[in-house]
Amino acid sequence: MKKSQKLKDEIDILLVTDNGIETVGGEQESVKIIINGLKKKYRMGIIQPGNINNPIPRIHYFPLTEYTRIKHFVKNPIIFFGYIWKIRKIINTENPKIIHTQAQVSSFIVALLKKLKLISSRSKLIHTERGLYIRYLPIFKSLFHLFFNELDGFITTTQYNMNYWKKGLKQKKYDTSSNVIENTAGELFEIYDESKEKLGERLVIGFEGRYSEQKDWPLAVEICRRLNNVIPNQFEVWMAVGCLDEKSKVITKRMFLEVQKLLGDDFKGKINIGLQEMDQLYYDTDIFIMTSKPNSESFGRTIVEAMSRNCAVLTTDAGGPVEIIRNKSSICRNAKEFSDKVLELREKNNLLFNEKIENKKYVSTKYSTLNNIKKHKLLYEKYLN
Repeated sequence: MKKSQKLKDEIDILLVTDNGIETVGGEQESVKIIINGLKKKYRMGIIQPGNINNPIPRIHYFPLTEYTRIKHFVKNPIIFFGYIWKIRKIINTENPKIIHTQAQVSSFIVALLKKLKLISSRSKLIHTERGLYIRYLPIFKSLFHLFFNELDGFITTTQYNMNYWKKGLKQKKYDTSSNVIENTAGELFEIYDESKEKLGERLVIGFEGRYSEQKDWPLAVEICRRLNNVIPNQFEVWMAVGCLDEKSKVITKRMFLEVQKLLGDDFKGKINIGLQEMDQLYYDTDIFIMTSKPNSESFGRTIVEAMSRNCAVLTTDAGGPVEIIRNKSSICRNAKEFSDKVLELREKNNLLFNEKIENKKYVSTKYSTLNNIKKHKLLYEKYLN
């Protein structure tokens, strides 16, 4: 879709993403939640890499390249500079009232254009930060420091992450409004369907996430091994892995074979499955485990998804997930602690039952779509009025 002239109606909010919203990831799901929740209230547009195959009604799309992710071309200076220049042209043509960047590179691009006065300062610039401050290399922290004054609003998804950002920036005199807007699992997870509940008495354990070093999949394999040594043939495991390239697919399939040798038919592995199938996996699960490395997650959407489906949840000290977890005894440091906690929940059936019920009740309020949309609306109104 190419834009040759200004839209008839001025855009209220222009979202700018690092990844096409039809690809898999937390940023993409969050953007879809925002636009679906507020498209009737505001005129909204999206600048993104990648084409749109299933456009959402009422949304103005500005797909700038066939690449689906900025990281696929960011190292090519000619393509990347051209991409930046196209963003400048769209912003100056459409003159949005609010520009809301959704990831780091998009934020740097728009903030740079604003700092160099290549776009109008009348557009208010808001950024949602999904990365943990403590995980960034010094060069990226320096870039954030350089551009932070160009922001009118700054959002994190947990207070945990916001505290680190404020600590890191405390010596700088920034006049930027900060807000915590919790992520949500989305509308699919708002309604609980009892007809989809788990059948059978066997314990089911689930793992889900992208294949990356951060997710620490070897820890998931070690947990399975330890449990199999203690309660062989008495539990089932599924792993759902998102693979962004062929290399990660090869590694994931190799991992699946390893777990298959341990558990046989009691294991099933899935790669790049859709949200509907993922939803059913959560319904089938008793205990969901996040194995991400310490201080590596800014939020932890999969935890909210699992809790909404009546799952007990265990996690490492992964950062943002610690803020979501209601029961702090569910935070484990290694495979032994995870397996011991699983065994405790298995043996104390009332404990497992209560954990499930309380989790579902907790996320239905604090991490609801209504809460997320309400907070975004209040923030946008602040700059539109």
